Amino acid sequence: MARLDEAELENARLRRLLDFREALHGDVLTARVIGRDATGVARTLVIDRGEADGVAKGAAVLAPEGIVGQIFLASRHASRVLLVNDHNSGVDALVQRTRARGIVEGIVDDGCGLKFVKRTEDVQVGDAVITSGLDGIFPKSLPIGQVVAVDKRGQGLFQYAEVAPRVDFSQLEEVLVTRGQVEPVEPGDAPSG
Repeated sequence: MARLDEAELENARLRRLLDFREALHGDVLTARVIGRDATGVARTLVIDRGEADGVAKGAAVLAPEGIVGQIFLASRHASRVLLVNDHNSGVDALVQRTRARGIVEGIVDDGCGLKFVKRTEDVQVGDAVITSGLDGIFPKSLPIGQVVAVDKRGQGLFQYAEVAPRVDFSQLEEVLVTRGQVEPVEPGDAPSG
């Protein structure tokens, strides 16, 4: 019974991954998560695909819920993924409702921050944050997360927003990896929610 339950759960996950893969326009590869950073210092995953499969440094890693991160180290048969919530990560992003532009970076507290958004832009708690497509890594219009706090205090030119990632990185078992250029997701094809 346990094996049957596990097969049913895996089938549901893979079906969602396949549906998402079909919405992307470009060359993508399915990979399994085979390791996680044990130290807690870096937020990384290891996947079972590498250079032999056409995976290269800088490739985008995606899940049906949104972006996961990018490949920062590829060996022959495995690759290490820098998660979007790692403090060394950066993604060009838009606030979906207002098109305000900024950079999503990982923060120490395990979330993400939206930086370099002009103070005059309208950013509110609950706003969806998506990829802009301008960083040359992630296709446009993929979900990153949701604004959970906005800070306009201070004298600077920019405001700051805390963003909760859409992807639960601790639950990932399968991901998609881009190979080469992946064209933007069509607006009607973008994952919902």
